[in-house]
Amino acid sequence: MGLHSDGGGPAPGRAARARPRSSAGLCGGAAVFAAVAAVFTLTLPPSVPGGDAGELITAAHELGVAHPPGYPLFTLVAKLAIILFPFGSVAYRVNFLCGLFGAAAASLLFFTVFRLSGSHAGGILAAGVFSFSRLTWQWSISAEVFSLNNLFVGLLMALTVHFEEAATAKERSKIAKIGAFCCGLSVCNQHTIVLYVLCIIPWILFRLFNEKELSWGSVWKLSLCFSAGLLPYIYLPISSYLNQARWTWGDQTTVLGFLTHFLREEYGTFNLAKSEIGSSMSEILLSQVTNMRIELSFNIQALAIWANLCLVRRDRQNPSLVWLFTGMFCIYSLFFAWRANLDISKPLFMGVVERFWMQSNAVVAVLAGIGLATLVSESNRALNTKGLQYLEWLSAALFVTYQIYSNYR
Repeated sequence: MGLHSDGGGPAPGRAARARPRSSAGLCGGAAVFAAVAAVFTLTLPPSVPGGDAGELITAAHELGVAHPPGYPLFTLVAKLAIILFPFGSVAYRVNFLCGLFGAAAASLLFFTVFRLSGSHAGGILAAGVFSFSRLTWQWSISAEVFSLNNLFVGLLMALTVHFEEAATAKERSKIAKIGAFCCGLSVCNQHTIVLYVLCIIPWILFRLFNEKELSWGSVWKLSLCFSAGLLPYIYLPISSYLNQARWTWGDQTTVLGFLTHFLREEYGTFNLAKSEIGSSMSEILLSQVTNMRIELSFNIQALAIWANLCLVRRDRQNPSLVWLFTGMFCIYSLFFAWRANLDISKPLFMGVVERFWMQSNAVVAVLAGIGLATLVSESNRALNTKGLQYLEWLSAALFVTYQIYSNYR
């Protein structure tokens, strides 16, 4: 158990190891999806929940434009769910869709940890403590954009791991193109994902450069794939031009109108609000750490730190992905704390801000899953035994059970 060793070229040994792990990861991911989807479905609100749900459901039902930046991908997929799901009210169908997004996010977190560590228990820990935390559970059963954003966070991390495992130039090129498309598509939902995209893209390009597989032609193809992922934004001017929805936001038929909506100028580009005076950066960072301890527990934070500390001193392991994920977490947290210009001493504004911490919590959960697997592996090696595997499973089960017990409403 442990992270894959680094290597270039065809690396047939690495490919041989990845194949059985891939099939096991897919089966485990499917089981995690089914379990989380079942729990979320049992706790779905039957009608319109609070927040922006009413607006987003209406935009999807009437094919209008939601508040900036428009959320075209969510609107179109929600409309498809309203048409295809043969049960419940319109609101329930969109709530159900978001529950499926949340379950898919959980399965991708499991897949990421399992492919990196080979540990089923570590993957279950990551998926369970994240999915059943208060914030994630609350916003995964509501018609909101956050569960779809969580799905993209898990997807981009899983694709990054898959790219790292690729054994041939052809496979790396294929995964890079799929990843570029998914990066573009993720921006069609929640713009905070851009901070993760801006970390992953340079890392992928650097890996391709190291493998001597980076050229202007490949950069051009990757750019086209990324641009293709942005195509759902065409929906905004089309919807605005047709003007068939009884409720819609703004006029995107002009370039200025489109850019105003896309850049969230009504709210303030790169801000949560346009004219608010918010808490200091240090206050928001401290609140984030405190909130994370409440949402995930101190032990999960410690395991995430252990994943980094342990890899520093292990010569034969490749820590690049763990450090990439840690860098994503740090950059996102610092940037968001800098730009989240809301006074979190007010409960309403705190409720707005804390929703965006789910994106960083997902990374911490993955690091904690890797940390648990690494801790057990190191302990087994030190004690020259394999008996601690049962303790690994017990720890994961207890953490997840406690999350469900604490946050079930």
